Amino acid sequence: MTPSEIRQYFREMAGRDQVGHAFILEGDSGEGWRKLAEEFAATVQCEHRNFCGRCPSCQAYQSGNHPDIIQVTHEKKDSIGVDEIRAQLVDDMAIKPYSSPYKVYLVDEAEKLTVQAQNALLKTLEEPPVYGIILLLTTNTEMLLPTIRSRCINLKVRSGGRVSLGLTEEQRAELFALVHDLPDYRAAELADEAKKIKEWKQDIASLLNFFRYWYRDVLVWKSTQGKGPLVFPEEERYYRARSEALSYAQLNRIFDQIQEAESRVRSNVNYELTWELLLLEMKNPKEEK
Repeated sequence: MTPSEIRQYFREMAGRDQVGHAFILEGDSGEGWRKLAEEFAATVQCEHRNFCGRCPSCQAYQSGNHPDIIQVTHEKKDSIGVDEIRAQLVDDMAIKPYSSPYKVYLVDEAEKLTVQAQNALLKTLEEPPVYGIILLLTTNTEMLLPTIRSRCINLKVRSGGRVSLGLTEEQRAELFALVHDLPDYRAAELADEAKKIKEWKQDIASLLNFFRYWYRDVLVWKSTQGKGPLVFPEEERYYRARSEALSYAQLNRIFDQIQEAESRVRSNVNYELTWELLLLEMKNPKEEK
């Protein structure tokens, strides 16, 4: 998404008081896209929900002293440790906001979070307090654990153009057709589709990312009533029906199964069988307990 699209998305979300609890904002090494996250933090705290620059909250932000907008810092240049995440975010979030509707945490260079730090953060992402908002800013989303990625709204800042995923036009068209009709497929038909995918000899990450992004769009549609930014905006008419058919628990199940499929393939489990199991799961995902 372009910076202007993300900025508009954030403003609409804040204006409706329907703010997500966790975001991953990915961009290049420049500072412009990081400013988007700071603007969003100020906007949701603004008394008028538009970053007016005049209310006490906006003035506190502009002075760099807003008590409920927290920049998570780290001492080591190359890593953000578990103690820093616990002290500055996990434990701190247990304390209610001082003077605002939310407590917003900005974690810059999130790709430097250690595995232990990410695991400590995971529980908070799964059960955040109603006032908690976390923004993970990164130049490389792939450095974050799949369990972290699947529980956040993922936004990628780009100058323009569409997401290609390294797929051919024919492959894109076939995958779109597959995901559209997936609920109506019989098991034998899904086995045929799994065999076809195997014959493509395509990189597993590109194929799985297609499904990650498609169901991520369904999740965004469901959580924003169709007002959020989409990776595949041309698919909008399909997202409405699927978002009504799937619960949040079922969507989380799908994200977990996509990650499980990637782990199986990396471990040399039968490629075709892995795809067949994944397609069956996406056709009728179980409710997570």
